Amino acid sequence: MSRMMTPEDCSSLASSRNLKVTLLISESGSSTGGLSIINLELAIQLAKRDNVEVCMYFPRFSDEDKNAAADCRISLLKAKERARFNDPIDWLAFIPRDQQMDVVIGHWIHLRRQVPLIKETHPECKWVQVVHTDPEELGMFKTYPDPTAKGEKKHETAVKLCQEADQVVAVGPKLTAAFARYLRSCGDVLNLTSGIFSEFAGLNEATKERKVFHVFLFGHGDDEDFQLKGYDIAAQAASMLNKPLKRLFVGAPHGKEEEVKATFLDKGISCSQLIVRSANERKQLAQQFCQADLVIMPSRTEGLGLAALEPLSAGPPVLVSGNSGLGESLEEVLFGTNVVVKSEDPKAKGNSGSS
Repeated sequence: MSRMMTPEDCSSLASSRNLKVTLLISESGSSTGGLSIINLELAIQLAKRDNVEVCMYFPRFSDEDKNAAADCRISLLKAKERARFNDPIDWLAFIPRDQQMDVVIGHWIHLRRQVPLIKETHPECKWVQVVHTDPEELGMFKTYPDPTAKGEKKHETAVKLCQEADQVVAVGPKLTAAFARYLRSCGDVLNLTSGIFSEFAGLNEATKERKVFHVFLFGHGDDEDFQLKGYDIAAQAASMLNKPLKRLFVGAPHGKEEEVKATFLDKGISCSQLIVRSANERKQLAQQFCQADLVIMPSRTEGLGLAALEPLSAGPPVLVSGNSGLGESLEEVLFGTNVVVKSEDPKAKGNSGSS
């Protein structure tokens, strides 16, 4: 990394005016993916400070997105469409020269070209790079062609970007430790761990035991991620419950529900015990959480684990993989170890002994 950005830097920038922070967002404003949630939460928390002005720079967004952002004191900036670039993400490399920025926040390798180009037009701007996955570790469990080699290449790109940035922020303690090791000679890596999501807190849940036990899984259901996300572990573990049950998978991409269904059926799950639901808007998730008797995140590895943090915020019983950033964080919380499972054995239970 170039020189580490210190609190004194921020103080000097904000001494006579507000600190202006711009986040580059590679997804559309209405996206509900994990990366979008992380970026949105980061923007919201920054905007809560009176001396910070936050702008999110998108390829495109809706009026609804703009109004929602304004309620959080966040402004949205739309990139100018450029006909010679097929991918809208490439439009982000051309930010208006009059856009005032003290800090630009990029993420992952999707913006490996955009942020360096922006730095050329705004040389005084500090670059914060956010990392949210460890590609080499993910490559060990992916099932597409040459996952190990591709994971190594992504890892090299991610490390190079971090070395060029003024500050690196990793999502969760697991990734913080990993990238602190990769960047040992460059400086500190800051840990960004989300707390409970307030929009899901305080939901009223049914306490009466129901005849059919409903086990929820959240994700995208990609075939290449079936092993990585531990869906096979979930399928076997649920079958060991001595009660009628339904496995509900929530998050299938629209138009691919049948593909996700077929993937689960191929693993030996019967149609009578399976329900597949498409991805919902974030505001609709609360209703889903209230229907769950148990939510599980059996991922073999996970940088943080929003698929478990969101329902954990709502209140239903949750079991979390120990090989995740969330699992590590929960071990530091009173009674948190009760919901962490440190084994890939479907027969394994949480540290509390509960199934």
